[in-house]
Amino acid sequence: MSRALIIVLAIVVAAACERPSERAARERQFAGRMLQGTLAHPQSVVVGIATGTDAAEVSFSTPAPVGAVIVWYREALRINGWEIKNEAREADGTTVLYAQNGNRPLWIRLRETVGAPGTTYSLIGAQVEGDTIR
Repeated sequence: MSRALIIVLAIVVAAACERPSERAARERQFAGRMLQGTLAHPQSVVVGIATGTDAAEVSFSTPAPVGAVIVWYREALRINGWEIKNEAREADGTTVLYAQNGNRPLWIRLRETVGAPGTTYSLIGAQVEGDTIR
């Protein structure tokens, strides 16, 4: 699929928008490694990056409705070797998809954008024992 690794490209584009501090650059690199092989929905823009010592979250916004984004992720994950292990809806309306590719975990949290049409979502990846991505 031509959109594979679009997350890494989105992070590079976001990094090019301003001169990042050394810490911010390390956070983007770490997030890129944690989310390697994942996909961002078409027309998405990065709205935030957060990292810890063994996990990273990249938040996005897209004009597409939340239902369409969920359907797209179900198919895109399957095509790209991810297996959806669980799908849940939280009390606030957020849909959470949990998928694995081998032993690599991925959480996708999706909700309607507040005050505007579209979807706000985040991809969360983590290092696990035996993970070859460092």
